[in-house]
Amino acid sequence: MKFDMPNCGGCKTCELACSFHHQGDFSFAASSIKIIKKNEEEGYIVELLEEGDAGISCDGCAGQETPLCLQYCAHSDFLREILEEFFSKRIQIAE
Repeated sequence: MKFDMPNCGGCKTCELACSFHHQGDFSFAASSIKIIKKNEEEGYIVELLEEGDAGISCDGCAGQETPLCLQYCAHSDFLREILEEFFSKRIQIAE
């Protein structure tokens, strides 16, 4: 699922934190979150991978009190809203 995050600066720290959760290593390829530059507007698109997408699906950092992407994002309040929407939509789809 893709979400607009106009205040994202594109640092990709969330991608690295996510890959560390999944593989214990820093690799953009192992991340469930992808930060995509918009062409003409400020901010970025945040893509969270789901089951069936190429790559590792987002599990909200199962086993962690707080997802690692939120712990290291400079705009974690906005990213938290994205994660909440992502998981609420996934629950609705599964029902």
